[in-house]
Amino acid sequence: MSRRSVADRKLPVMTGWLLVGLLGLGSLSACGSSTTGGTGSVRTDALTFENTTIPVAYVGEEFKTNLMVSGGVGPYAYRVASGTLPPGMSYSGGVLSGKPTQAGSYRFTLEASDANLSNKVATYTLNVNELPPLSLEPTLPPGEIRGETRVPVLVKAPRAVRAARFTWDLGKDVQVTRVQAGDSSSPMFWRQEGSVLSVDLGFKSLPRSGARVALVTVKPVRPAALNATSFWFEARDGTGKVLGEKKRPAPVAPPPVIPASTTPATVTPAPATPAQATPAPATPAQATPATSTPADQKQPGTGGTTDAGPGGSVTAPDSTNTTNTTNQPPTPAPPEEKKP
Repeated sequence: MSRRSVADRKLPVMTGWLLVGLLGLGSLSACGSSTTGGTGSVRTDALTFENTTIPVAYVGEEFKTNLMVSGGVGPYAYRVASGTLPPGMSYSGGVLSGKPTQAGSYRFTLEASDANLSNKVATYTLNVNELPPLSLEPTLPPGEIRGETRVPVLVKAPRAVRAARFTWDLGKDVQVTRVQAGDSSSPMFWRQEGSVLSVDLGFKSLPRSGARVALVTVKPVRPAALNATSFWFEARDGTGKVLGEKKRPAPVAPPPVIPASTTPATVTPAPATPAQATPAPATPAQATPATSTPADQKQPGTGGTTDAGPGGSVTAPDSTNTTNTTNQPPTPAPPEEKKP
């Protein structure tokens, strides 16, 4: 056999294998999109936005969410194709962020494109609500707990919170075995006195709304049901201003019990009657008769004459003698001397 005949036989076989290989490449390229380069082709996935919904935003609160695409060939370009973003927010690099300043419902369409000039659009609605009151709330398990249970404590509408304290009356049948901070880098202290758990929290960075700020592990002595009615809290910003609180109600003192035997009787005072003065009987005045002295009687020691005859005059008593002799007996006259 000549060399030429052998070469002629091999040529059809090599040609067949070459055709099979070309057909195989063609079938693979038909299964998806491809990018043609100088050395061959690379299969790629179609562009797809990863998130289809957006969480609620609040007025005056920082907001950030990723609205990026996957698939295609990077790098990617993003833009707002139509609609309006909330005031105070922007969309750049596949991230929607900012601090909305006005409440409302905003609808807009985003467009992403890749290096192959493929593009993808998606329409979203962002609801911006007024900021609700700040709160700390435990997420309770349903029904009774019978073994060791972890209870997360969440913060809502945190604003600029930097410190918080909560107390929880768990009941006499529940013991706390461990408390963990939501962020391991943030300070946290806890203690249990009787049935009341007290936890102090600090925040190095602002938590987002709905974030877990503490994880409380409890173990009941016997089956018990937890409740949030005995959960109280206080949250402050960096200046000490109170941002939100739920105060523990002050205990109501029971009314004093008064024994029945010592209850004073109620005395109804009688109406006062004005006193009437009784006039005293009038006693007639008795005249005291004056002692008359005979006109012709001479008062001794008076130094004057008291005779008052007809047409005569009365001489006043001597004013030099002021001795009262009215009640004194008369001085007897000296006896007469007998003449021999």
